[in-house]
Amino acid sequence: MNFVRKLDRNLARGEAAIASTVLLFMIVVAATQATLRNLTNLDVEWANLVLERMSWADSFLQKGTLWLAFFGASLSTYEERHIAIDVLPRLAPPRGKQLLRAIVNTFGSVTCFYLGRVFWLSVLNNAQEIPLEYSVLGASDQMIHVCDAPRDLVVDAGLSRPDLFCAVRDALDVFGAQMSTPDVALQLIVPAMFMFMAVRFISRAIAASVVFITKQHPEEEGGEG
Repeated sequence: MNFVRKLDRNLARGEAAIASTVLLFMIVVAATQATLRNLTNLDVEWANLVLERMSWADSFLQKGTLWLAFFGASLSTYEERHIAIDVLPRLAPPRGKQLLRAIVNTFGSVTCFYLGRVFWLSVLNNAQEIPLEYSVLGASDQMIHVCDAPRDLVVDAGLSRPDLFCAVRDALDVFGAQMSTPDVALQLIVPAMFMFMAVRFISRAIAASVVFITKQHPEEEGGEG
């Protein structure tokens, strides 16, 4: 179990690093956007041009908030600061605490798994809709995603192929998640983190079950169970 604890600890550090990076970028983008808007009120012409090029900022801030929320939720499960009822564990003997811990974590894992599955299907459903800015008209008058269309067809339609997004889209397609837009792709954080939390919960349920069955002395290490 020490290996599992160490792995979980390192994963939590990675989650914290990603969350901190996202938060930092959000602060920079929001501050830049606010500054530019103030400059436009002062009739600074170039500020309007930059704001037009930052049309992605609002969407980024929305999705960034979503990412922070789920990384925060995952970290709270790591530190065992999620919602809990402490009355029974306080009254129960040591082995009883491990039994309750196993039951609660199993329930949490099952709940997260099914929530993750529901949101996974929801994201896939959203991805079926291809907006006009990401589609071109094919030879058979059928709309083709800009990433799937031949480059000359994309150029003729007056569009540009987002190579970075298309590369990410191809990678996600391996897992059966063919995304239509970057916004939809960023929503994958929801089912992904639910599944991640499900794994974290079930690993702790297994650890508690082992302690309960073998009658070992439980190690009280907050956030590393």
